[in-house]
Amino acid sequence: MNAPRENDPNELDRFKRDIDLVDYAERQGYQIKKEGKRGDWHQLEKDGEVLIVTRKDDHQVYLNTGDDRDKGSVIDFAKTRGGDGHGLNLGQVRQQLREYLNDGPAPTRAYAPAADVTRLNALPVGNPDHERQAEEDRRTRLISEVLGVKRELTDRTYLHGRGIEDQTIDSPAFQGRIFTAQQNEHKNTAFPLYNAEGLASVEQKNEHYKNLLPLPKNGIWVSHPTEGKGTQVERIIVSESAIDSLSHHQLKSGQDQKNTIYIATSGTPTEAQVALIQRVIDKQEPREVVLANDRDAGGRQFNMNYLNELHPARPLVPVAEQEAYKEPTRPVEWHATSDKYHTGLKVTYHHDSAEAGAQQVQQLSDRVSQMNGTQEAGPTIALEVQRSSDRETVLRLSVAKADTAQLEVLTHELYRQREQLRPEPERQQETFLRVDYPVAKDWNRDLELTRQGLNAEQIRAQAQRDEQQREVERQQRLAEQHRQEQEQRQLARQQEQQRRENTPAAQEQREADDRRFNQAVLGAAVASAGAEPDPRPFRSYQSEQEAAAHTAQFVHARDAGLVLLKEYINDNPAPTGRKVDETEQQENRDRARYAERNPAPALATVPAAEEKTATWKIDEVAPNTTGRAEAWKEVLDNSSYSYKTSEIRSTIDEQGIRRAEFDMTYRNDQPDIAIIHAIITNTNARAEAGQEVYAGVSVSESEADRAARQVVAEAAAIQPHNRDRTMDQASATPAAEGSPGHRAAEAVPAPQGDEKQVVIKVDEVAPAPGARGQAEAVKEAVAGSGAKTGDIQSTTDGQGIRHSEMKVSYRTDQPEIARISQTLDAVASQQGSSVIEHSSDRAERREISKGYEMAQPQRTQEITR
Repeated sequence: MNAPRENDPNELDRFKRDIDLVDYAERQGYQIKKEGKRGDWHQLEKDGEVLIVTRKDDHQVYLNTGDDRDKGSVIDFAKTRGGDGHGLNLGQVRQQLREYLNDGPAPTRAYAPAADVTRLNALPVGNPDHERQAEEDRRTRLISEVLGVKRELTDRTYLHGRGIEDQTIDSPAFQGRIFTAQQNEHKNTAFPLYNAEGLASVEQKNEHYKNLLPLPKNGIWVSHPTEGKGTQVERIIVSESAIDSLSHHQLKSGQDQKNTIYIATSGTPTEAQVALIQRVIDKQEPREVVLANDRDAGGRQFNMNYLNELHPARPLVPVAEQEAYKEPTRPVEWHATSDKYHTGLKVTYHHDSAEAGAQQVQQLSDRVSQMNGTQEAGPTIALEVQRSSDRETVLRLSVAKADTAQLEVLTHELYRQREQLRPEPERQQETFLRVDYPVAKDWNRDLELTRQGLNAEQIRAQAQRDEQQREVERQQRLAEQHRQEQEQRQLARQQEQQRRENTPAAQEQREADDRRFNQAVLGAAVASAGAEPDPRPFRSYQSEQEAAAHTAQFVHARDAGLVLLKEYINDNPAPTGRKVDETEQQENRDRARYAERNPAPALATVPAAEEKTATWKIDEVAPNTTGRAEAWKEVLDNSSYSYKTSEIRSTIDEQGIRRAEFDMTYRNDQPDIAIIHAIITNTNARAEAGQEVYAGVSVSESEADRAARQVVAEAAAIQPHNRDRTMDQASATPAAEGSPGHRAAEAVPAPQGDEKQVVIKVDEVAPAPGARGQAEAVKEAVAGSGAKTGDIQSTTDGQGIRHSEMKVSYRTDQPEIARISQTLDAVASQQGSSVIEHSSDRAERREISKGYEMAQPQRTQEITR
């Protein structure tokens, strides 16, 4: 069958009819959170975005509850969200939806059956006025439940907690614009939102609580003029929240006493709210509009869109027998959007000819090239011409969210370019729209820091620390999300592995392996009991060649590891307990204890290879016996493998059964990690299988440690156990002069490194006199990693915050470079701590550290061969 033509309109209709929009959205990462009882609607969510999917005629449509411009069919959904959030043109949408249908989409979702037409004909004809009245009644009921009958501000606790003073609250601007909402014993501060019909919704706030009534977001919070009702307004200030408006007034009204109206949108402005703000401008005719949104990517995005959408008061012109506002011409318009990682700006030029359009686009392209050329890390702004004709050219610019300010600069230039292209009577005065950013993230944070006595420079420094802390928290959230995704992938792999292992062929293979292995173990047991020896007796290896030949018969590392462990069980006294008398039993009770494990310090250096711990738990099989744990520990200690065991901890229960445990510590970078993995894994497997010698024996560990060890063990070669264990650390400790290791070291000259300098800063609540603070802990950790540290220089400000800094130096050719690098990264992730170094130095030490970590196991294996 031939593919549909690019311009086939029937194909778009087929997409709408045949594609289940809910299933398509789920494949883009959206999740169903709610749905109608009859299946007539679905609520989807992703990254805080809420969509409602319903049916219209013969296809499904969606609506974004946070942006009433974002709605439509599956065509609009794919067009807006395709291209990793950058959007797709219609041709790209066709291609993507064809691929979806070719992949075999889910059957069309079964919505509730249509009502019986004959039954509908028997009902009264619907009246749109009745529907509007029902919605009005619902809105009135919800608002009345929040504000009550008597609407007044009776509780100022929340406002005082946010630093808002009574003088600000009592300003004429805010009378009747803030109320107390009381539900049962709870009191919240309520900010009403208004539209042309009156009260539209209510936002409630309290400490750790924020709620906007579930009504269409088509109202704005708007104050009275600061000089009272009926006065001529000179300025309108637009912000994201009413709290920011109050904070801005408290901070700045004394400096500039223009008669002002404050407007807030309670978060992301919708299209209806922007239209309302323009209506207020039309009515009040202010001389300027100040955009006072947050100093972050979201606030900059709002300001970019306001620059495109807000205009001086529009004149009324007659239309038929009515009047309407005259819209200004738009030779250039733009709209900013964002996704999880990027901010995009869609720019549309309207022109009289292709040549005029090319000239205008070239002007913008040159400016983008100029800005990209000044970035130290390389170009940051991507520009793409999406379509062009004689009358219109559409471009899309995109930056990382952290670089949103660069798009804002371009928006201001587009604003000036638009005014130049407009007819002179329509041009705005240059100062009509003005941006006013807080020093910190938002105006309420500025107010909080100002009330603490900080000046502008100190507020700016604190804002940087706040931003660093938010970045740390963001990275932690991303790390947690990454960890959860890894766990989900690991679980999926395990389920797939279990599915494969449960096939008849896999079970048959396992049974054959077990029979062969059990025969080998039985032969060893018979030989040790004095029976006729097996032609291939088990014994300790006398040479590496013998070990290699012996282990080659086993396909899986787990079998080889268990045989090696079994040999020690057969060559040494059996790990069983011995009977004790009443006196010794009482002594055992008196000595029984589980040693307390020391908690990890608040800040610890990260070793080049992290030690893992597996806890062996060994119960006596009969009352009043002891020694079984000691026998097992001796078997492990005599194996000459690279793990270490701790002292034995034990208790005795009421039945006289001794329960003991000890820790086995190991590192995943050791050459014998495959054998260690086999010993731990098969000990548990044989104990669960009911083998007598393993009764009451188990090895416990974290799932993360087990999974990490398995990955390393699968990639490692099986190493013989009777090598010289002193060589394990050959790469980390200097060899004695004259030794082979020393001569080998001389043969490979050490690379020449550079000395690097960093500064570590620590901000903390000042510790009590003589007490050890975080700065001292950081210095000890950094010095312990192998770096050189200078003296701590500290000052304490008026708020009791101690600001410390120390100089640190290290060389890139130090053997401890991996540990130094990891320690510096650990310090940087600590709350209140920061590591100041050149970005190239940071990248270099991390790269060198990575090389050390990758090379370390390989060098150790080469020495042991």
